[in-house]
Formats: sequence, C-alpha cells, structure tokens
Amino acid sequence: MTEHQKIESWGELFEKTIELGLGAALLTKESARKIVDELVKKGHVSHEEGRKLVSEMMEKGKGQKQKMEDFVVDIVEKALVKADVARRSQIEDLERRVVEMERRLNE
Repeated sequence: MTEHQKIESWGELFEKTIELGLGAALLTKESARKIVDELVKKGHVSHEEGRKLVSEMMEKGKGQKQKMEDFVVDIVEKALVKADVARRSQIEDLERRVVEMERRLNE
C-alpha cells in the first residue's frame, strides 16, 4: 500500500465520521487537531495534509451542524403545528386585538 493510498483510506474514514452529523457538529478544532496529530505522529499523513484535514473537518462540521439545526427547527415546527399550539406572535397579536376592542368599547 502506498502512502497516497493510506491517506485516501484515512480520508475516507474521516469523511464517513464527519458524515455522521452529530459527531461532526460537536467536533471541536482542538479535538480535530488531536486526531490529526496522532495520524501525523504515526506517519499516516504529513503535517501539511494534517492541516488541510483539520480545516476540512471543521468546514464539514459547520455544514453538518447547520443541517442538524435546520432539521431540529423543522421537526419542532411540525410538532407545534400537529399539537395545535399557538405561537407567541399569534398570542401577542390576539392580545393587541383585545386591547384595541376594549379601548373601543370604553369610548
């Protein structure tokens, strides 16, 4: 196995790990560096490749985090609609309307 093949297999391993979503979203730069430093120490990647890998891991982590946040918002929205729960803005709008009606009645 050549050095390039090792890097590809490690890259593929990281790619799959990052795609897990939650792990990627929670991956900190420090923990990514520790993982990559270990790979550098073992000779699986060079220092330059390690820096690139950390950068890629962080970018993918940000993307996964945003996808997860969007997913959670969507699920909560659907749950609130299904539960027929009024939104704060709807309640505030009704309160304003009641205040306006009371004002008119008292004129």
